[in-house]
Amino acid sequence: MGLGMYLTEIVKRDPNSGKLLTNGSWEYKPPTALDIPIDFRITLYDNPNNTAGVMRSKAVGEPPLCLSVSVLNALRHAISSARKDAGIEKWFQFDSPATVEQVQQLCHSSIAQFRFA
Repeated sequence: MGLGMYLTEIVKRDPNSGKLLTNGSWEYKPPTALDIPIDFRITLYDNPNNTAGVMRSKAVGEPPLCLSVSVLNALRHAISSARKDAGIEKWFQFDSPATVEQVQQLCHSSIAQFRFA
């Protein structure tokens, strides 16, 4: 949910009518099981009896959403590194959602940099 919000969910509206143009999965591609890294190591909480939580849960709702903002910070650092490699060290505006196109443009990468080894 949080990754989709920070990386893919662009809200577009018609400038004249204000009608929502991105109202389905034709324009918005939600993250799927194939977007999970192959090597995805997690640790589950050992204490299953959380009597203070809602229906004994460990967390409900907001924690995954709040922690997913760390993806934006990681992307900002990666973009800064790519810009530094390209000789560009000035400040840059970085807004959410961080789409592939936005990240590519901020990195100042060109097609010449991509080649098969």
